[in-house]
Amino acid sequence: MTTEPERTHGRQQGGWGAGGLRFKLIAPFVLGTLILTLSLAMYTYLSARRTVENAVLMISEAKTSDAASSMGLLFKSMSASLQNMVAEPNVTDLFRYQTDGSGKPSAGQVASTTHWLEIVTQGNDFYRDIILVDKNGVCVASSNPGHVGSAFGDKEYVREALGGRFVFAEATVGRVTGNFSVTGAGPVDPGDGIAGVLILTNDLPKIVDYNDAQMVFTALLNPKGEFVAHKDRTLLANAQHIYPDLYQALAAVGRKGGAVEYDLGGRRYVGYAKVEAASNWVVVTSGIKNEVFASAYNQGLMVLGISFTFFFITLLVVMRFANGILNALLSLIHYAKDVSEGKHEQPLPTSTREDELGVLHNSLRTLVFSLESMLMKSQEANRMKSAFLANMSHEIRTPMNAIIGMTHLALRDNSVGEKQHGYLENIQLAAKSLLGLINDILDLSKVEAGMLSMDSMPFNLRDMIDNNLAIHQETAKNKALALVSEYDAGAPVHFIGDPLRIGQILNNLLSNALKFTQHGGVTLRCVQEHSADAQDGSVIMRCSVIDTGIGIEKDALDTLFTPFVQADSSITRKFGGTGLGLAISEKLVTMMSGAFTVTSEIGVGTAFSFTMRLQLDSQANSAEDAKESALSFDQLNLSSKRILVAEDNPINQMIIQELLAPCGAEIVLAENGQEAVDIMADQHIDLVFMDMQMPVMGGLEATRIIRQSEKTRDVPIIAVTANAMSENRAEGVAVGMNEYLTKPIEPAALLRVLNVWLVEGRT
Repeated sequence: MTTEPERTHGRQQGGWGAGGLRFKLIAPFVLGTLILTLSLAMYTYLSARRTVENAVLMISEAKTSDAASSMGLLFKSMSASLQNMVAEPNVTDLFRYQTDGSGKPSAGQVASTTHWLEIVTQGNDFYRDIILVDKNGVCVASSNPGHVGSAFGDKEYVREALGGRFVFAEATVGRVTGNFSVTGAGPVDPGDGIAGVLILTNDLPKIVDYNDAQMVFTALLNPKGEFVAHKDRTLLANAQHIYPDLYQALAAVGRKGGAVEYDLGGRRYVGYAKVEAASNWVVVTSGIKNEVFASAYNQGLMVLGISFTFFFITLLVVMRFANGILNALLSLIHYAKDVSEGKHEQPLPTSTREDELGVLHNSLRTLVFSLESMLMKSQEANRMKSAFLANMSHEIRTPMNAIIGMTHLALRDNSVGEKQHGYLENIQLAAKSLLGLINDILDLSKVEAGMLSMDSMPFNLRDMIDNNLAIHQETAKNKALALVSEYDAGAPVHFIGDPLRIGQILNNLLSNALKFTQHGGVTLRCVQEHSADAQDGSVIMRCSVIDTGIGIEKDALDTLFTPFVQADSSITRKFGGTGLGLAISEKLVTMMSGAFTVTSEIGVGTAFSFTMRLQLDSQANSAEDAKESALSFDQLNLSSKRILVAEDNPINQMIIQELLAPCGAEIVLAENGQEAVDIMADQHIDLVFMDMQMPVMGGLEATRIIRQSEKTRDVPIIAVTANAMSENRAEGVAVGMNEYLTKPIEPAALLRVLNVWLVEGRT
């Protein structure tokens, strides 16, 4: 029994698409039955057609042979009559004048012969004319007196008969009677040579008869292409209906005959033809093809109709019994699909079926319930993990801000001794290394959660590469290594993208290259691989970091981009590292529609290359970039500006104050968000650095309140916080923060913000 929810799921799923289960189960049966039905109908039609065709050919051959035989007998009879007539005394005596020297036949001889010719003509229904001509071709006697004196010497058959041959002229069709006739000629020899010719014109008897019920009929076609006999009498004796090509085509069967198929008057005919020997006429018995095979067509259609009726009845029966099973199965498939897409709103009810499908139904219900419970626990664990990482990031970045910030301030003090200066640089390097490790761990958690994202902002790729090289120059100098960059002179430099992520990739590659290189140097090369795309204005750039280090074994290349994996376990002990940098870099490159390639040779060196698709920045200004990169805090001249620093940590307050001191701006401090709101309401402030987490009132709530006031709605608010997760950044932007700086504060980033919002006056 199928439950109502099962039926609902079955209707929703349907399953009749090309990939549906119902389609896959029913389609083979439907297709097989359909093929069988069509095959049966086609076999029946072909069998019926073959039977009809054989019958038509048998009938056609018989009629053709009868007509040809009749014509042969007529010609033989006419030939015998002609031979008998030329030997008749009435004929030979007429020409004796040529031997007795009289010069012409006597009147009595002419009268006697004419009388005899009339009697012979009247005694035979098919004789039309009998003519006697002398050796000059002039008629001397005839059954039709009107021919006497007429010249027949130009007739080919007369000349051939004077040569001693019995011949027949081509048959003709009477224009009035429509009957066809044949003229024969034979030489007359009175005893001492040929003296004249006897001409016999014979109207042949009707060889074939026609009626409207005939499916096939016999036609006669002479060598000129004229129909001598045809069911359609308009074709007879008609100069517009002459078919020499048809004669040639039909005559190809020869005197033995054969099956033919031809076109005439826009119709297709099939039948049997042969050439009659005496006259060379083609005798063809045929019928219109569609009419001949009509019975075969009708039989095929009848079988097809019966087969389709059986097919649909069978299909309905099969579907009636299969639908119950299919609906239950499709409901399970639909439910499983919903679960896989995260749709758990409608639970699967308990099935009342007692067969295997019922067991599957209830087992799936239990399994999904268990998986949902496990999923909830997993999601809760992920939330706790994310909260832990965010809290740990905040707690670690806060003291790191103090370490890096104070180290920067100490290094800026020219009174520090050289030895102490070296100590401070090492502290700064170690702090940045620790910060990089923290960033890698956070990025890895984002990768696992599918939350890793890319920013989109204008930047100068060549300047960014130079800045990254500058960071590593001290390390290269300490190891006596050459660290250089090669930027393709013809390649663009201004792009829209995420410079921080690209810098993260380059820093990882440069750090690894310097770490594993003891002699020689490291080269960072950047070239344009493909020209600008005409559709979206993007280019493919390739960056390569090439070193002369220890190299990588071929077997280890496949695991380079696996998290926490080093090429060799001894590398960790000798060189250090977590194995996270390359894994994260590979994910970032993939997000930029690029790919990594690695080539290496032990003892020679390694080359890491990656491609990235970047959008060209058509509005970039190289002069402004150069101006901005050349600025320093003491060059900003912000003596007329008032900057509010909302920060609850005294050390962080001091660091920001000291970093901003050279620019000459007046610094106003607030230890919580409420104080910041009050100061903004009472005083003129040009820019706010706002911490996110503060007592009394946090930075988000304070920013929201500040943005509600007409007076402070457009004041730039820059988040300065240890909250480095992407969701924290999104929250800041949502309440109206203009930019987002994470602790530890990079002096260069702080300098850029001041230049953008106070010097350039961006709003």
